[in-house]
Amino acid sequence: MQAPSTIASMAPDDPAAARLVRLSRAMEWVTTGGIVLIVGLLGAAFVFQNWTRNLLLTKLGDVGNRLPLDAGNQALAAIIIAVPVAVLVWGLLNVRALFGDFARGRVFTAATATHLQRFGIAVAAQGALGPLTATVLALVLSLGNPPGQRLLVLTFSSNDYISVIVGGVLIAVATVMREATRIADENASFV
Repeated sequence: MQAPSTIASMAPDDPAAARLVRLSRAMEWVTTGGIVLIVGLLGAAFVFQNWTRNLLLTKLGDVGNRLPLDAGNQALAAIIIAVPVAVLVWGLLNVRALFGDFARGRVFTAATATHLQRFGIAVAAQGALGPLTATVLALVLSLGNPPGQRLLVLTFSSNDYISVIVGGVLIAVATVMREATRIADENASFV
């Protein structure tokens, strides 16, 4: 017997299927809004110098106050921060596509497994990119300081660790999902 691969294969009046469709449609909108806000607010953060300073304080703590912030350094900070943000947006686009597939009844497919795996990779990458970004920001923005006043910042938080673990879990679940889909398709071919 083939495992259900789509919501449509469930009973049409199944409340669980209807809840999944509603949740998935809502989450498509939430992720779309999140992507727009992240990109928009980050862009604004590098237009307004006070916002850039606040972003540096968030990433670097008090060290962010000691970094020179002229137009050139503001542009460098934008380029450095753009890397983890691009990875984040890529992950959110994949999770948005995952919810879109769920909303259209495509639950256990190779495509949904791929979207989940890519989102897991983006989440895990955030754990590594957080500390790396802080280090690069402090180094690059303090290069103009006189010798002895250049800064090296090493950060690592429990959030970075949790991102790596959660990303790994998502990647593992996607791998299991892909294998289950393959086995279900293989069993269906025997019937």
